[in-house]
Amino acid sequence: MKNRAKNALHICIGIFVTDTNKSVARRAWQLFSRFTWEVPQTLIGWLFAELRNMVGAVDRVDFIGGATYVVNEHWSRGGIQGVSLGNFISIDSHRKVLFNHLLMHEYGHYIQSQRWGLLYLFTIGLPSLTNCIHDRIHHTDTHDTFYTETSANRNAKKYFKKHYGSKWDESGYPLK
Repeated sequence: MKNRAKNALHICIGIFVTDTNKSVARRAWQLFSRFTWEVPQTLIGWLFAELRNMVGAVDRVDFIGGATYVVNEHWSRGGIQGVSLGNFISIDSHRKVLFNHLLMHEYGHYIQSQRWGLLYLFTIGLPSLTNCIHDRIHHTDTHDTFYTETSANRNAKKYFKKHYGSKWDESGYPLK
């Protein structure tokens, strides 16, 4: 129970965590954007993170680049490995972000959220979810090359190379 209380506090703090790689003005804009331009996905992402925590599905909460990673090391078990809603990234991984392309990829969706704002859920979120469900039902493997995913990969590659010198694994996370 103590861990859940600590995680709940960190999830709430995550609403206000901004990217230390940005200037003060850009960080202020990032925060302002969460409560205006990105408010639908910020609210849904926060609620989803808190609900997962309430049922004990959160092991830890990490922050990087203004994103809040809500981590469960055993969440996916054959299911979806990551969900990005606003600056909240619910993920299944025991690794740190800078060494895991899935976690970097999900950050790419966070960048999409910032750019698309109020349109994000309809232009990125729902099409991505629909494509993922389609792949599972029809036993196809098109999700990695779906436009929402390759765009997230390009965003992540650029961001993590610029700020952390990370190399990109295009074999697992294609750019086109």
